[in-house]
Amino acid sequence: MKNDLLEKIEEHEKKQRSEELHRDAERSLQQAKEDEAIRREYEEKLRREKLELIKLKQGQIDEEDIEREPEPEKREYTLKEKISNFFYHYKFHVIAIAVCVFFIVFITVDQLQAERPDVQAMFIADDYNMTYLCDNIKECWSAYAPDVNHDRKGLAKLYYVPAGYTDMDSASLYLAQADRTKLIGEFQSGTTIMIIGNMKAYETLGVEEDVFVDARELFPGDEYAEEIGYRLSGTDFKEIIGYEDMDDSELYVSFRKPVKTFGMSEEKMQKNFDDAVALWRGYISEHRKAPATSDE
Repeated sequence: MKNDLLEKIEEHEKKQRSEELHRDAERSLQQAKEDEAIRREYEEKLRREKLELIKLKQGQIDEEDIEREPEPEKREYTLKEKISNFFYHYKFHVIAIAVCVFFIVFITVDQLQAERPDVQAMFIADDYNMTYLCDNIKECWSAYAPDVNHDRKGLAKLYYVPAGYTDMDSASLYLAQADRTKLIGEFQSGTTIMIIGNMKAYETLGVEEDVFVDARELFPGDEYAEEIGYRLSGTDFKEIIGYEDMDDSELYVSFRKPVKTFGMSEEKMQKNFDDAVALWRGYISEHRKAPATSDE
């Protein structure tokens, strides 16, 4: 029963293919006949014109006697025909314009949807876990961030760009070079003021001296404020980001001195500095740990 069904299906398919081939052959033959008729008509036209030209030169007829072919009547094309004709002649232009428009729209939408932090900071100490944890501080810090870009909300973001790697294999060396290039670019831009790092990271970059503002001047009387920066261990930073095992004893939040950079004026960097310090003041006002008291 199954074989009979398969045979019937095959016969039906063969019949369809045969009918299709027959139709194609008829269409080809008809097209050939139409092409041949057009060719003969054109040759006859050329023959008549040549004969009339000879007679005209011999003076047998005047130019007015030459029979003029009536101009073909202009007909109104349908909208579909107009569109089809337009795309036939300008399809490459349309494709090129469409591609350009697509990329312009894509880039515009991407820019509109991209987050624009009002204050941004960098974590540059070597701690691979921060690759995944930096974003956890965003909600907390954003509550204290000023609305710099006037989008009706404050946004603060922390990025992990280590100054060096503990495991210096070939892959780490490549990443370290790329990160170092990015860090140098950030330090030249003047956008990022807050830096979280340790002395090892600062020494690696060569920024441990005359780069950061003395935190004791920014936060006078605060025992967590030191010359290089504000001790991160004086806050609940690691609890907020969910990293209880973080060794924050040697980590500082340092603030870069406002200076003129390659891409920013000193006045603009001063504004970024003020915004970063304001964020940190707001943060430690609620998240500063109580100083440890020693038993007398």
